[in-house]
Amino acid sequence: MDSDKLYLPVPDLKLTDLLDWQKEDERQHRHLVRRSVNELSVSLDSHHPHKKCFGNSITINDETIALFRIGQEVYATQAKCPHAGGPLYLADLEELVPGQVCLKCPWHKWTFSIDDGCSIKPEGRGLVAKTYPVRVTADGHILIGFDSFGPSAFEM
Repeated sequence: MDSDKLYLPVPDLKLTDLLDWQKEDERQHRHLVRRSVNELSVSLDSHHPHKKCFGNSITINDETIALFRIGQEVYATQAKCPHAGGPLYLADLEELVPGQVCLKCPWHKWTFSIDDGCSIKPEGRGLVAKTYPVRVTADGHILIGFDSFGPSAFEM
């Protein structure tokens, strides 16, 4: 773990609030994305016929971050795709090869490693989605690691 990071707690969200990609029944009950003219919104309505997604978006320390759960691990990446700014927090998770889980952006289907954010497909592009270290406490609280406090921490 990165001991030189500043770990901040994610408010109002615990490990058990995130869908677990490893559980097949939870994969079938993913959040549903409602599309409108200017934005995408997430709903828990399982009967709505729009695209499904798996992640959650939070804003913490002046950054919007996507959170994904695989078993007891939580992964955090930037919420916007580095390719064209698509909603990476609405990405689907998939296993390209055994043991290599990636995020698949809903806009152009670019895939990024959930571990280090490196682009996988299309090959040779070299884009990286920023990732953040995550700790989960014994009681399920989520903490995200940052290099420093965001600017709003110093506003009066």
